[in-house]
Amino acid sequence: MTSSERESPGRSVGDGRAGSDPGRLRTVAGFIEALRTLKAVEGLSLRELQRRTGLPHTTIAHALQPERPSLPPWDRVRALLVAFGVPEAALPRWKEAWTRLRLSPDGHAGPDPTRDPQTPPPSPPIPAEASTPVPGPGPAPDPGPEEPAPGADARGLRGLRGLRGLRSPRRGPRWRRAVTHAVALVLGAALGAAAMATTVPPRTPAATHAGYPVEEQGCPSASPAPTPPAKSPKPAPPASNGAAPSSPKTPAAWVARPAGDQQILSGTDFVLPVVSPVAEGDALVVSLMLTSTCPGRVEVTDTRGDEFRIVGDETDSSRHRTMLLAAFHVRPLTTADSIHVVYPHASKYNVTVDEFRGVGEAVGHAQAHGESGRTAFSTGSSRLDCAAGDLLVGAVGTNTGTAPAFAAEWTALPESKLSSYRLTSAYRTVPAAQSCALTGTTTAQWGAVMTALR
Repeated sequence: MTSSERESPGRSVGDGRAGSDPGRLRTVAGFIEALRTLKAVEGLSLRELQRRTGLPHTTIAHALQPERPSLPPWDRVRALLVAFGVPEAALPRWKEAWTRLRLSPDGHAGPDPTRDPQTPPPSPPIPAEASTPVPGPGPAPDPGPEEPAPGADARGLRGLRGLRGLRSPRRGPRWRRAVTHAVALVLGAALGAAAMATTVPPRTPAATHAGYPVEEQGCPSASPAPTPPAKSPKPAPPASNGAAPSSPKTPAAWVARPAGDQQILSGTDFVLPVVSPVAEGDALVVSLMLTSTCPGRVEVTDTRGDEFRIVGDETDSSRHRTMLLAAFHVRPLTTADSIHVVYPHASKYNVTVDEFRGVGEAVGHAQAHGESGRTAFSTGSSRLDCAAGDLLVGAVGTNTGTAPAFAAEWTALPESKLSSYRLTSAYRTVPAAQSCALTGTTTAQWGAVMTALR
């Protein structure tokens, strides 16, 4: 029996009735399982929870993921509990359990919910030896608090409070004690910095893209550099995801769109529920547009462990980033699975996921962007040589202006539209060896990416 099964609470934990206490939950997995149990008992769909909580359904799905390593923010947990019908009187016990697990190292501790995110964490305890004054000559000063008994736990010292409470029976003049205390404070600060250095991973400078410095974009300057698309016309194929590839004789073709969404949501990740099954051995291509975003790493994973890699990445002058990510020879997915996208901060996102058959690798890419007020878009400035039978997949991210219309040889897929922001994608099969480009018309500001699959 797993820990989550031992902690599976049933309805009584959720509503606080029948004497059950959420404080019995000891792990993140157990806490999430408790929320999932309440959802199952109430029989609520993601759409109904979205209506009751006001949260995007992708955010709700992410919050209820059983594999997540940490708990969702308390405001989301509280909104879900209220939607599940948990009485107001029971919420404090849930928050107490949530706080305990967030702060527990075994529960993948998160930030202190009572402290402002910008406030640095408290310094670690000061060792008792560091606070012992140096003895010296001179008259004995006024009596002070007694020294702790031998064997007293130094962990009881907290910052200056601990320093003031630890005295030596032999003390020098006040100036000597002041100097000693100053040294102890410096040592404490050094210990705090060392502790932070061991817990915070090393940061790398943020990458710049298309000539727009990080400073002008107002983005965090410590974002990891993005994974670049392949530069070689024939990159090595990605590692197999454990499934046999489609037969080489299978013609390349679009199959279905198993996932997609668009949200005005200031965040750094979201979860897409899979809405239609994906066959084993097929390929998944994620088209993504991030608005007002930052340079940095973008990662896509699914609940079956398939490997996605960037095969196209373009950012325009307004920090609209359009990308293609692909996974080949995927494991079979069902409607119980989901796709998780992690990205630098953005104010909005548009995303679609398309399933293709008969392809097993990306062999090249092209990309470009342009300003509004013109009439056409094209990736022709990036040369891409294609072979007969290659499957081209393209995506165009736009804002305002007319919707992108692809050239006649392209088959357009349903667009993802959010206010004036559009993510439009299309595909085509190359009839003969030629130089390929994604082309069409629009008056909007645009960023276009295209990849050749084989």
